[in-house]
Amino acid sequence: MSHDPGNENDRDSRRVAGRWYATSFDVGHSAFEFTVDCGRESGDEDDMMTVVFRVIASPHNARELFRQLGTSLLRYADRFGPIDDGEARPHREE
Repeated sequence: MSHDPGNENDRDSRRVAGRWYATSFDVGHSAFEFTVDCGRESGDEDDMMTVVFRVIASPHNARELFRQLGTSLLRYADRFGPIDDGEARPHREE
């Protein structure tokens, strides 16, 4: 399903089953699918990530996710300026 990430009315009209805040990501793939693990680092010495949710997508859908995320990052930079790699912005609790 393709959707315009810049259209806030479209975003507000969709039902959301749940929301999770992720600070760590791990991406892998096979010949058939891409897997994106999203989670939080434990803060322990072993730097273990607790996976909060996993996205599994076909190569076609993974490419669409990449396209939409890239477009959103460009729009973010246009509105708020470039993202500083060392900057930790506070997240919005919902």
